[in-house]
This record gives sequence, structure tokens and C-alpha cells, in this order.
Amino acid sequence: MKKSIFTLIVTLFFASLASAQDSTNVETGKIYFLRSTGFQGSAVAFKTFIDGEFVCKLNNKKYSIHEVPAGKHECSVQFGGKVSKDKAEKFVIQVEPGKITYVQLVFETGILINNIYCEEVTENTAKSKMTNMTEDTKCL
Repeated sequence: MKKSIFTLIVTLFFASLASAQDSTNVETGKIYFLRSTGFQGSAVAFKTFIDGEFVCKLNNKKYSIHEVPAGKHECSVQFGGKVSKDKAEKFVIQVEPGKITYVQLVFETGILINNIYCEEVTENTAKSKMTNMTEDTKCL
């Protein structure tokens, strides 16, 4: 009886280790948010969101890096608040395992209204822009 209880405990222990390893093998990719909006709007930090969750307030000439599970994600940016607004324009991207997806924050000025939104850019475009930027590691 004692031997069977011991065997059961050992089996459960190793089974729990195996399931813990499975959960750590989630494939991930990275999203880089890039902000180089020039002089217009440079005094205000933009709030960035991934899947409706606040991830960073990003100032001008900065970029941030966010590791996410591979798959589709919804990105958005807005002027204020740490809760994603329904009116904020949503941008869906596909993050590939082990890859980087570059998302530029675009600021447009108009006569009556200003608009900010996300757009995906190529690696070459991103790396060219990032030469004049610094990583913001404390953007929350």
C-alpha cells in the first residue's frame, strides 16, 4: 500500500512537471511600437494598447518592445487614458513566432481634429527610423 501511494505521488509530480514545461513552450513574437512624429504633437505621450490592454505611454523619438504570443493581435493608440477607447482606430496584425512586427504610430493634423493611428512598416523602414530613436524600457 505504501509503495503504491509513493508511486502515485511520484507519477503526479512528474506529470505536473511535464504540464508546466508544455505551458512554457508557447511560441512568441515581438511588436515594436515606433514613434517619430516630428514636432507636431511631440509634447504629448501617446498611449499604446495590444488587445485592449495598456502597454506603454510613448514619447516622441522613442520605441518600445513587447513580447506577445504568436497570432493575431489588435493594436491601437490614443492621446490619453489607460483604458482603450471604443473610438480608437484598431489595427490587426499577425505576429509570427520568433519574428518582429514593426508598428509605426502616425499623427495626422487636421483643421478641426487631430488623429493618431497604427500602421505596419517594413523592417528596413523601421531600422532606418530607429537610428534617430531610443528604446523606452520604462514606458508604463
